[in-house]
Amino acid sequence: MKPAWIIFALAALAQWFVPLFGVWQHEQVIARGVTVKIRCFAPDPYDPLRGRYLAVSPRETSAAAPPGLSSGEPVPVWATLTSAEDGLATIESLSLEPVAGPTVIRLTARRNTWDDDQGTAFVRWPFDRLYLNERIAPEADRVMAERLRDESTVVVAEVRLLDGRAVLTDVLIDGKPIREIVKQKVP
Repeated sequence: MKPAWIIFALAALAQWFVPLFGVWQHEQVIARGVTVKIRCFAPDPYDPLRGRYLAVSPRETSAAAPPGLSSGEPVPVWATLTSAEDGLATIESLSLEPVAGPTVIRLTARRNTWDDDQGTAFVRWPFDRLYLNERIAPEADRVMAERLRDESTVVVAEVRLLDGRAVLTDVLIDGKPIREIVKQKVP
């Protein structure tokens, strides 16, 4: 076999291996990860290129900055989450060094530039959308629009965590999964 064919075969295998490995990691987080619930906002945009999805923005956007965090570009940090009595998770601490634990999630953060005491970090969560089946998406749009008008509505992101990775698995509205709410309305 010529070296050019070997290189071609390796390149072809790599094209399949890389995406399949990403899917496998995603499925491992769902199958073996710890479930946490994070209070969030959920405006509902439509993107013709990406399809229908619920935009999910956790309400917690800042935390105590770890020592050494810069105010420049966002850098990776490891957040340890803790659950309150209501079952909702919040950031307990941030670390610039990797930490282990069942409720550790990798975020990006940067120091607040206008904070005089330099004690606050802005965080960015690794998930921002939940994709929906195209059949139920229009009804989900209507449900979200109706429910979010009421300020007492509680929107929660259900996230699975494993080894610092996170997968958004569902959005709960007042404790009920959005898919369940919509399936009751769509035959």
